[in-house]
Amino acid sequence: MRSRSICVDAASSGIRFPLLPALALLLLSPVLASPARAGDVEDCSGPPTEKAEAACSGIINDAARSAEERTKAFAGRSRFYIARNKIDRALSDADAAVQLSPQFVPALIARGYVRQHKGSLDQARADFDRAIELEPKNPFGFLARGNLRAEQHAWADAISDYGQAITLRQDLPAAHVGRARAYVESGQPDAGLADANTAIAVNASSPNAFYWRGQAYRRKGDIDHAIEDFSRAIAQAPQTERNAYFARAQLYSAKGDYVRAIGDFDWLLKVLPDNKETQQQRQQALAMQAELAKAGAAPAPGVTAPQPATPAAGNQQVEQAKQFVAQGNYAGAIANLTPVLSSDPRNETALRLRALAYSRLGRLAEARNDLSELLKLKPNDPQLLAFRALNAAGARQFEEAMADAGRAVTLDQNNSLAYLARGLVKASTGKVQDALADYDHSISLNAKETLAFTERGLAYISLNQLDKALLDFDQALALVPTNFIAKSWRGLALMLKGRADEGLVDINAVLERSPNNPTAQLGRGLAMLTSSQYDRAIAAFDQIVTRTPNDAFPHVLRARAYLGLKKPDDAMKDLDFVLAARPDYQPALTLRGITWSALRNYDKAVDDLDRAIAQKETVEGLFARAKAHEALNHADKATEDFRKATQLTPSSVFDVLAQAESKRKVQELSKRVPCGTGQGGTCL
Repeated sequence: MRSRSICVDAASSGIRFPLLPALALLLLSPVLASPARAGDVEDCSGPPTEKAEAACSGIINDAARSAEERTKAFAGRSRFYIARNKIDRALSDADAAVQLSPQFVPALIARGYVRQHKGSLDQARADFDRAIELEPKNPFGFLARGNLRAEQHAWADAISDYGQAITLRQDLPAAHVGRARAYVESGQPDAGLADANTAIAVNASSPNAFYWRGQAYRRKGDIDHAIEDFSRAIAQAPQTERNAYFARAQLYSAKGDYVRAIGDFDWLLKVLPDNKETQQQRQQALAMQAELAKAGAAPAPGVTAPQPATPAAGNQQVEQAKQFVAQGNYAGAIANLTPVLSSDPRNETALRLRALAYSRLGRLAEARNDLSELLKLKPNDPQLLAFRALNAAGARQFEEAMADAGRAVTLDQNNSLAYLARGLVKASTGKVQDALADYDHSISLNAKETLAFTERGLAYISLNQLDKALLDFDQALALVPTNFIAKSWRGLALMLKGRADEGLVDINAVLERSPNNPTAQLGRGLAMLTSSQYDRAIAAFDQIVTRTPNDAFPHVLRARAYLGLKKPDDAMKDLDFVLAARPDYQPALTLRGITWSALRNYDKAVDDLDRAIAQKETVEGLFARAKAHEALNHADKATEDFRKATQLTPSSVFDVLAQAESKRKVQELSKRVPCGTGQGGTCL
């Protein structure tokens, strides 16, 4: 039932289908209703064992059997082959059953399932449509078509088909689980939770139901319940629940429980030792575990900003302001505190509270004024210095921020907030690797600060290390589920990896609460871009560029949209603008190389792509350079780049598309370049 795009399954070959719709159908609805020879018939229609195969084969090979019996036996043996993953044999038998009886619905559904498994989705759809046409009251036809539509990520259609199956048969757990998945994937976790609960009530021995209920809880931010459900899925199928192991490991990491996370990653690597994503996330968990060990037995308590001192007895306005801050009513807190500070400008508690409230409202200049007043009272307070450094970094006052952060570190070398502020300055001034070192140090001192994980995730985004970024955003959200910065960037990172349905759940959740959130709007524009809605994408990116004209990323995405509209001159304007400020910005160099090729200036294309690839080899960069070399008649260089592009692991949705084209190109070239004696094989 679950999507094969889930990372563990997508990265491995020969992964089982967690729920076989045709097999489930045939187990629930025996194909042999006629007891002509009871022993063979019962064995053939029973569980898909060796005995069943022998019984079905006996009926098939018995010339005295009727066409109806042989039809059912072919369908029964197809069911056996499906269970053994012998797909070609299953298809042959299902096809034979349909040839004997074109209106035999179990055979049509079995053949449709096998065709779906082999990637012939249109043919599979035709079989399922025909089955539903012949038996519109048969829930299994709708279930099978719902599974197909789910594989195609046509969630609304899948929900409709599952709903029809449920209407026809209320106690069909597979349909409830399928619809639960579709609801979760389309951003409706509450509806998914209800269906998963129903499936479990009908059959508590369904690992898929627990898995998708866990995913629903995860989308709702309820990590503990999600882990519990992933664990129940694993308990029921400990040797096969790879997706549940991976999801649980990610959540353990997000909670900071690295021992358990590493245990789950280790189990997965025994099964899939070459899985890159699992290897990377295990290494990340090990690194975090080591950092915590350096910091001591327990991490320091979380600090997102200096905490106000205990208010003076009887100061009701300050006490009420403290409650307003706790409730998120920052404007109310400021309204209460301003009169207090007018009469008592050195009231430390009121200054701390108002600085925090101003900061949370984005009124950084006013927050800085209050922090400066506090530092007149306490000039050597490292926490106040670190908080003012964060404030200055947010206002892009980098010299002031660096001075405050440096002084805070000198006063207290264990001040996590000071390293975080210094990392922000370094990241904002292009020193991303140096920033990562500060973020790592900050987290080693305090692993409960959501902003540190958020900012480190953003640094990884800038380095195109999306898997590491996703892990940090997950951890940031585990600490503070309402962290919209982390949620919007997690959505964007998922979309960049090609997991658009998951990403849009985060993007839409942020836009519901904060319609003008620039990152979420960027994600919405990216969704339009990757679905070839180029005009709409440009309109979305225009708004973002207007608000943040110096942000490189929206310029690069808008350039992609212009290329989609075959407007390379407009794309070049965006890319030249970015590269004038950041000459080595790798995404812009790659895309400018592609743009030069669109303008048929292949020498300049190769120059830009060489510079981009020197920083980091990407599938898209290699593919683009191969195309440029091909246009320049550099056949050897083109062939080498095409070959490399097929071997790298894609790191973005654009890499995925480029790799598919590279594979097609290698196949095309291999037909032109025979190797050796010409009796077989190629040199590619």
